[in-house]
Amino acid sequence: MDVRTAAKQLADVLAASQEYQRLKQAREEIEKHQAAKIMLRDFHKKQLSLQKQHLEGKPVSEAQAEELAKLYEVLNINPYIRELFEAEFAFHKLMMDVQEILSDAISLESLYELEDEDEDQSLSEDAIQRATKKLWTPGN
Repeated sequence: MDVRTAAKQLADVLAASQEYQRLKQAREEIEKHQAAKIMLRDFHKKQLSLQKQHLEGKPVSEAQAEELAKLYEVLNINPYIRELFEAEFAFHKLMMDVQEILSDAISLESLYELEDEDEDQSLSEDAIQRATKKLWTPGN
């Protein structure tokens, strides 16, 4: 079977999943309730601002983190937003499970022979040389 065909089938199954349908319904409910939509938009702006600040290397103060946590608690009082958060969590968990299954299935660990349970998990010289031979390098 072609990988792209299998991926399309997986996408179809995910789209039909209970988790995705719940998420889709929760998003539709948010769209129907203007106050919830505005509260959620403001929360995401604040969250994005703090993420940007962190990525720029500027520390996020405890007060800023606490403010975001309190805002999250307030949002959870709204039943439409709470349902959206729960639906997002369930769907992201499903996606993480799928990612883990795919990662395990195509794991490259077997190409490398790890030392006998060394704490630092270093590779043996022989395993490194075999892996290097499989890598394409300019001039090969």
